[in-house]
Parts: sequence; C-alpha cells; structure tokens
Amino acid sequence: MLSSLAAQGIAPADVTDVVFTHLHDDHTGWATRDGVAVFPEATYRVHQADREHFVTGEKASPSAVEKLTPLGNRLELFDADFTVAPGLDARHVPGHTPGSTVYVISSGGRRALLLGDVVHSVVQFSERDWEVVWDVDPVAASAVRNRIADEAAETDDLLVGAHFPDMRFGRIIAADGNRRFVAV
Repeated sequence: MLSSLAAQGIAPADVTDVVFTHLHDDHTGWATRDGVAVFPEATYRVHQADREHFVTGEKASPSAVEKLTPLGNRLELFDADFTVAPGLDARHVPGHTPGSTVYVISSGGRRALLLGDVVHSVVQFSERDWEVVWDVDPVAASAVRNRIADEAAETDDLLVGAHFPDMRFGRIIAADGNRRFVAV
C-alpha cells in the first residue's frame, strides 16, 4: 500500500485520516509498524464496539492490542453513524463484528459503498443464506448483508468488498427474486 501511495505522490505524513471497517487482523495491518503509527499525522477512526471487542474486551485479540494501542488518543472512537468528511459517511452495520462499518462515498447524487467484510464473496449476494466462519454474529451479519444488497438492487449504487476479486466495484442486479453482483 505504501508504494501505491508513493506512486501517486502521497507520503505517509500526507495522510490525515484512516478509517477501519472493522478490527480483524487483515484489516489493521497498516495501522502501526514496530509500535509506531504508519501515518504519523492521521486520525484513526473505528467504531467503539469493535475497540471494546478486539482491544479492551475479555476476548481481546493480541494482534489488535499490539497494532492499535500505540495509536493512543489518535484512535478516535465513534458510536453512531456520522459524516467523516464531506462525501464520506460512516454507517454502523453490526454482524460481521460488533462495530462493522460501511463507508459511503457520495458525490453528485451517486454513491459507492465500501463494504469491508460485510460481504466476503460476491456469491453471498445471490445466496442469501451463505455465511462465513468469521462473522461474530452470523444472524445479524446475514440480515445486514441482505438488507444492503436489497437496497443496492433498487439503486445505482456501486459496491465493493475488501475480499472481492481484484477489489472490483459492481452493482446488484435483481430479477425474479434473484440477485447477482455484476462487476463494472
């Protein structure tokens, strides 16, 4: 990621905001390195429920504690939907984890949803009951996933999940009670 940013002329010190969709290990890797924030000027944001679950709770993840504790007061917690910046909104969608968050990018009446791990595979859009073993609350995760997919099928919203092939954006197409993801 750092080399990709550098190729765009962005240094770590240029990054002012980092948002987490949730705190599973594969989504916190660039928070710190060797106990130091990778983005030294950034405010890091995460839903309070995930911090409580992964960092301070009785079943805290040692990796999350190691990666996030060095951030100190630069880790900003939220407990409700809010606007991060104009055109970027955080939407709490618990299920995959207690603090799972979808980020909605909007401009000119168009929207794109950054789903994190709310959906792991595009197949989950067409197979309503498919679950993944990493969902902390499988019932809530399934309800959130299906609600988002049904809403997206009624709009022109773009969607992308962190584990989609090539991280391709796409749309939900629905017909005859079936849904499918079509990459754009």
